[in-house]
Amino acid sequence: MRRTLLPAVPVLLLALAGCGGNSDAATGDPAHPAPTTTSPPVKLQDRSLPCGSTIAAPVRVSGPDESLQLTVTSLRRQGSTLRTTYKISSHDRTEALLLPIVDVPPTALLLKHGVIVGRQKPAADTGPVNGAALAYPVGKRPYTKTLTVDRLCGGTTWSDVDKHPGDYQIVIVMSVQPDGPPSDKQPADGVHKLPLLEATRDISAKSR
Repeated sequence: MRRTLLPAVPVLLLALAGCGGNSDAATGDPAHPAPTTTSPPVKLQDRSLPCGSTIAAPVRVSGPDESLQLTVTSLRRQGSTLRTTYKISSHDRTEALLLPIVDVPPTALLLKHGVIVGRQKPAADTGPVNGAALAYPVGKRPYTKTLTVDRLCGGTTWSDVDKHPGDYQIVIVMSVQPDGPPSDKQPADGVHKLPLLEATRDISAKSR
């Protein structure tokens, strides 16, 4: 009986070794190279910017190197709200801002040590409602709007904001605007490809 079983063992081993796909993957055969990447995958942002989260990269802090400058120009506490005015401008007189701003319109957030603890109501209207893109000449005159943070996250109170203003910042974020002419086309896969532009101001610097 033992002599009838032994010949079957090498036959089984040969059958396993003959599975071409597995053999190539294991040996790195050039006919079936292992997949490679030339750069790490881009980290996708959570564009809902929920309470308790941080603003996920990629984020650009607005500065002189940007074609568009986003700045927080004023803050004012009014009852259970914090009103903030922002400005979008450019040193290039030919620069234009596409309205409405997509895919993240200017959004006001209240941060404590980098964590979102307050938000505005759902996005305010920033341009035409018919979907047509409009070029606003920010190189000739700044684009200004006011947003209101009126929703605090659990565990945060306006009393604490007023008592410890140095712990808090107001942040305006918006999508960096694409180069080139207006386009109504959206990515087929729905993936966000534009980073966020950010402007901040300490609560302790608010105007009253």
